[in-house]
Amino acid sequence: MPRDAREVSTVSQGEKVKYPFAFDGRWALRHQIPYTVEHDGRTYQVLASVFAEPSVHGRIRVGCEGRPVGEFDGLAPGDVLEITGDRWRVVEIDYRTRIVLEHMIGGYREGTDVQPGE
Repeated sequence: MPRDAREVSTVSQGEKVKYPFAFDGRWALRHQIPYTVEHDGRTYQVLASVFAEPSVHGRIRVGCEGRPVGEFDGLAPGDVLEITGDRWRVVEIDYRTRIVLEHMIGGYREGTDVQPGE
């Protein structure tokens, strides 16, 4: 596992950031690159895979302390999933490259009053 995948980034004054790899409300999960998320005092691992057959689709696996806790298979743009208590919407899938998620708060895209898909 890459060194940066095991660390939790911090911002000034030592405040922990739950999704240090998310930018502007979006999280681009790279194909087969593990990510670590700290939530409620536990460490979660998130791993994305992208497949071509029968059509381009994604899979995201979530584990906690070495045990699987969730798997989202057959993902396509528009699908909504929950990772460590937060809702994310799939906005883009690039074959063998990445799955891009958009953070949703209360059914809306983060930082807007626009419903997803509008």
